[in-house]
Amino acid sequence: MTKSTQYIVNRQDPKIEAYRLGLLDDTQEFISGQIERGDAPPDYQIADLSPSEQAAIAAGQAGVGAYQPYLNEGSATIGMGSDAMAAGIASLEGTGAMYDPESYQNFMNPYEDQVIQNALADIQRQGDLAQQGVRSQAVAAGAFGGSRGQLAESEQARNTMQQQANTAAQMRAAGFQNAQQAAMNAFESGMGRQQQLGQLTGQMAAGLGSLGIQQAGLGEMGTSLNTQDINNLMTTGALDRGVDQAGLDALRLTNLQAYTQPYQQLGFLSDIYSGTPTGSSTLTAASAPQVSPFQTTLGLGIGTLAAASGAQQQGLF
Repeated sequence: MTKSTQYIVNRQDPKIEAYRLGLLDDTQEFISGQIERGDAPPDYQIADLSPSEQAAIAAGQAGVGAYQPYLNEGSATIGMGSDAMAAGIASLEGTGAMYDPESYQNFMNPYEDQVIQNALADIQRQGDLAQQGVRSQAVAAGAFGGSRGQLAESEQARNTMQQQANTAAQMRAAGFQNAQQAAMNAFESGMGRQQQLGQLTGQMAAGLGSLGIQQAGLGEMGTSLNTQDINNLMTTGALDRGVDQAGLDALRLTNLQAYTQPYQQLGFLSDIYSGTPTGSSTLTAASAPQVSPFQTTLGLGIGTLAAASGAQQQGLF
């Protein structure tokens, strides 16, 4: 008994199939070539520090401890001010001391005795002249040598001595008062100058202290200004580096697009080929049952006998 089997095969147009097979070959060749050449997607790149950023780093490193000389100089100046203040305080010592009354002796006129003696001699000469006048009057009156004359001479001598004593006392008192006043003036003037020196020294010390603080402040100001410069350089440098990084990123994107473009093109073709409609065909195959060798021999024998019988009937032999 004969059996038949039907196969349904869906196939695209042979031309499209040929294109697809060609596409597969091209894709395999392309990928193999990339593998052999060692092609790979572009690497990421990091932009280097910009010149401004490098300058900022250098400035920051150079600025470390740059303030120290100013601090040292300011500290030294403040130390000088402290020493000056101590000297000013020391100079004020003794300015409150009491006046020494015996100090007038240093201001006595060394020529005072000579001046007094000269004044006494002048008075004595005047007294002698007056004594002569008394004697002349006594002679004229005829009383020379008498008690009245002696009394008049004694009175004149006493007056002369009294005048000498008064004059000497006045001159010595005046000399003492002048010396005392000069000593007091000198004492007060000296104390005043010493106090003024102490005040001036204190003011100078305060000025030195202020100067020292200002000198130290220069270091702080320099550091602050240097920090501002560094910040400005870092800001502008970051902008420059950002531009460079954007350029590197754009270059990588461009290279990546160039690297992936063949894949996109191959994929595009694959999508087109995949969208092509397919055709269908039906194949029918018939098959007979398998006969054993014995059956085949037996059939051949029967057929031969039948053919021989027919031939005899037809008079063929």
